[in-house]
Amino acid sequence: MDKKYLISIKGLQSYGDDDTTDVSLTTEADFEHRDGVYFIDYEESELTGLEGTKTSIEIGSNYVSLTRNGSVNTQMLFMKDRKTNTYYNTPYGDLLIGIFTDKMNIDVDKTGGKINVDYYLDVNSQTSSKNNFEIEIKRQNA
Repeated sequence: MDKKYLISIKGLQSYGDDDTTDVSLTTEADFEHRDGVYFIDYEESELTGLEGTKTSIEIGSNYVSLTRNGSVNTQMLFMKDRKTNTYYNTPYGDLLIGIFTDKMNIDVDKTGGKINVDYYLDVNSQTSSKNNFEIEIKRQNA
């Protein structure tokens, strides 16, 4: 694979009217296309609090799957108008996470593109937060 892509990730979490957290990260990533599916792989850093974790994102025509392995282990599946469940393994214990994807826009081709996902999280069946992430994939200048 070729590390000639930059990905910009913006995330927003809202826990109520006044309590929001946003994060942004730009990093080098592997980006490839196989059998109609796109794949992004990158290493997390201190900035995300997940140093030592590899993140892999799979992008299909109607879904986004995010897998993390390292200090945190999880696989999250985002599908519009569907609720999925996963276990989020942390050094402090496992949490049952529910993900309801409210909106999803996937505009990706072999040269890059954008993904935008709005979703709600619940932890052990209690609504926790409203979330959004946007990923932009660009070919890195040589």
